[in-house]
Order: sequence, then C-alpha cells, then structure tokens
Amino acid sequence: MIRGVHPSLACWPGLTHWEAAERAIAGAHEPVWGDLDASRVQIVPQGRDVFDVATAAAFKARWPQVAFRLHANVRVQQQRCLADLVNFNLHVDWFKQAARVHAALGADVYSAHAGRRSQGRLSDVLDAARRCADLFGSPVAIEGHYPGGDAASLLPPSALPADAYLLSTWAEHAELLASGLPFVVDLSHLNIIASQSGAREQGLVRELLASEACLEVHLSDNDGRRDSHWICASTPWWADLLSYINPGATVFSEGNHLKPQRSLS
Repeated sequence: MIRGVHPSLACWPGLTHWEAAERAIAGAHEPVWGDLDASRVQIVPQGRDVFDVATAAAFKARWPQVAFRLHANVRVQQQRCLADLVNFNLHVDWFKQAARVHAALGADVYSAHAGRRSQGRLSDVLDAARRCADLFGSPVAIEGHYPGGDAASLLPPSALPADAYLLSTWAEHAELLASGLPFVVDLSHLNIIASQSGAREQGLVRELLASEACLEVHLSDNDGRRDSHWICASTPWWADLLSYINPGATVFSEGNHLKPQRSLS
C-alpha cells in the first residue's frame, strides 16, 4: 500500500525526548502500516523536556544511523513557546534557537504550523516560510490545520471558532498548493476538514500528495472532530491515495502508542 512509514515521537507523548526516541528506535508496529522504519525520526512538541543543541548532539552520537528532524514548536528553550509561522516576527529568538538545533541534528527539512488566523493572513505565513527557510538553510514545510483547532491547542475544540486557524479549509489548501512552497500533508487534519465540510476533495488530496512541494506526510486516525492521534487500526478513506505520494516526501505516523487503540465496534 505504501513504502516505509517512519515514527514521529508524537507516538509517545509526554515522555522525555530520550525515552520516546528509545521506543521509536527499538521498533514499533501498527496494524495498517506494519513495522515503522526508524531510519528517520521526527522530534515533536509533545516531549516533556527541553531539546537543545546539546541534546541534539547527544542524539546524533547515540544514533548516528538515524536522520532526525524537528517539527513545529519543539521546546528548544527552557520556556515553552507557541511559535508558528504566522507569528514568526514575535518569536524570532525561538526560531534562531530552533535553527541551531536543526543544524546540530544535520536535518534536511523543518516543518512548522501555519498558526492562528487572529495573528495574520495566509500571505504572512507564506512570507514567513521563505524567511524561515533562509534562517534554517533548508526547506521549511508548512503544515495546515483543521476547523476548530489543532493538536497544539490548549483549548477544547468547542471553545474555538471553526475558523480559528489558517489553512483549515479545502480552499486554503488549494492556495497553499498553488504557492509552490514546501508543505506537509497531514491526512488526519484533512479527515477533519472532510468531516466538517461534508466533502472529500480526493482530487485535491491527490494533487497535494503528488506535488514535488510535498515534503512530509503525517498519518493517524480520528473521529472527524479533533486531532486524536489514534493509531490507524483499519484502512482510512484516504489510503488509496497514498500511492500518489511524492517520492521525495517522508511519511511519519503520529498514532499514539501510549493509549488504547480505537475500538472498531
């Protein structure tokens, strides 16, 4: 169905980065995707400790065979920071530190969330992605959201307006595709857009996945209401589209291995 699926440390949320990495590299299995390929591993904000330059160097020394990369607002400084592309100007110091960690990992791609609509426009996100790519010295892939919130939100979905986040509609994802800038396709987010809009834009999803600008694909399951990060225990509606994925994209599972799998009953 699909070539290698790699583990995101989002599969083990709330652990230290080191604990989560040990589990990822020891090996993990999912019902639909099989054994996860730990030759590539993504560092995520769900780790409970700081992931700084020294930690990055320690990871590379311990696991030289693994290609690590950062995703979104990893805690690269002592104080947590909800840095997104839309608020790049407010958090330049965080992005500079993240760029140092990125360099210490020897990473070739960084991916970041678009952010809240109240803080700017999609055009601001696109501009920030270009500036961020200059800072990181590598492509920066833009990840969209979904109606009502995102995985990093501290508020329940019911407390957020449907359009709280940028890139939470099919039309905005089409605009992202047209921009030509690197991006992430999070299929669990698109499942929520499909559920909330009542439309599965499979042609657009296929174009997004096949684009040379698609540098990452994220896999997990949910009920169409919030980004629950369930392990895919059955074949999702978008599975037939995975064969279109750009060969240059890296596929990560974000399914949570620390909670029971979704019941199929």
